[in-house]
Amino acid sequence: MASCDRTPFRVGTRVATLVFAVALLATSAQAAEDPSPRRSPYLRLFTGIGVTRPSDLKIRQPTQGTDLTFEQVSWKHKSLSTDWDRDSIPYIGVRGGFFFRHPSWLSLSLEVVHFKVFAKEEELCRVRGSDAGQKVDMVAPMDQFIQQYQVSNGVNLVLSSVQAHKRFARSYRFASGRVDLFGGVGAGVTIPFTRSVVRGQAQGQYEWGQLATQLLGGVAWHLSPRWDLSTEYKFTTTTVDGSIAHGDSRARLHTHHLVFGLGLHLR
Repeated sequence: MASCDRTPFRVGTRVATLVFAVALLATSAQAAEDPSPRRSPYLRLFTGIGVTRPSDLKIRQPTQGTDLTFEQVSWKHKSLSTDWDRDSIPYIGVRGGFFFRHPSWLSLSLEVVHFKVFAKEEELCRVRGSDAGQKVDMVAPMDQFIQQYQVSNGVNLVLSSVQAHKRFARSYRFASGRVDLFGGVGAGVTIPFTRSVVRGQAQGQYEWGQLATQLLGGVAWHLSPRWDLSTEYKFTTTTVDGSIAHGDSRARLHTHHLVFGLGLHLR
């Protein structure tokens, strides 16, 4: 049986690099105000994959005397699954944004991102706390206590982001530039749907989630003045709180995203 303890992603280094790149981009853009015409609002539909790093899952059932922490639970995604069922709906997102008149290199956007995560209940992890009033500190498969834990109708991020842009390859047809390098930061909320089976008792529901944050960086290539293709890296963090039978749960999700999009610029 595989262990759910995994070497963490080097999140700190990647995030620091992205923040530095965004700051450098904004500084260079501010140093030379873009003389090109005002850029139009846009819509972008995107899809991709997410990888969520291992994290602790906590469950509480006060009336049952249970308060357990499952350390470094592994999470899987089914975005590329070939088993077509309700859990294999692909990763999908949509973003709408507009550019400020001054400074013209700065934009504001609102996006919704739908992706799912599934705990690997069969894997070994350290379990500590109390179970039915009895002290627990052991290594065991999670499904000894929780038979299923998923955020399977989506983590559902709703995020507003501010982005700095730098355009390249200007021409008569592409007055604002054909290549758009961008980076930004954002925050918002989640509307997760958690589904669980604890000691044979199933429960699932949508709930208001907690604060979510993101860092992003990418590049868009304009096929025409109205259409573009983009690729983007995002790093998001949020805490998912979910109701379970006779109690509640909490998991912190740190997710790396690689997405590809098709954008429409509204003229």
